[in-house]
Amino acid sequence: MQALCGVVFQVPTMSGDRLRISTMQEIIKPNTVKRIQGYGLPFPKDTTRKGDLLVAFDIQFPEKLTATQKDMLRDML
Repeated sequence: MQALCGVVFQVPTMSGDRLRISTMQEIIKPNTVKRIQGYGLPFPKDTTRKGDLLVAFDIQFPEKLTATQKDMLRDML
């Protein structure tokens, strides 16, 4: 449900901070990777700059749905 409707969550960064991420304006599909610029590891030759942090999503679908759940999904979509 959150992959379709969006969610706000926190991701730990390499510096120990927590970064707030929102997917409220997008649909997350299986194997989606979100790139967050400047929050990854520092560059070895220039430690004042940081690379990108990659957030990979593992979308899980239910194994079974009841007839009522299927009807509700059809009505929503």
